[in-house]
Amino acid sequence: MVVRRLATTDDLIKTAGVAGYTQSVLVPELAVLLVKDDMKVNDEDARRIMRESMDIGDRVNPDRNVVPIPEEVDL
Repeated sequence: MVVRRLATTDDLIKTAGVAGYTQSVLVPELAVLLVKDDMKVNDEDARRIMRESMDIGDRVNPDRNVVPIPEEVDL
C-alpha cells in the first residue's frame, strides 16, 4: 500500500500513523469526492454540504464509542 511505503519518509504519516492518517486525511477527502460526484458540485460546495449535514449524521449514526453519563445519578 502506498501509505505504508510513505510512512517511512512522510513526517505527517509518521506522526499520525497509517490508521490515523487514513482516518484524518484520506477518509474525509474521499467523502468530499463522493459528495461532489453525487451532488454535481465543486469542492467548496461539497464541504459546505458535509458541514451542514453533520447534525443529522450524528443523530442517525450516533458515536457508539461514547457512553452517555446521566446528569443525575440515583444511589
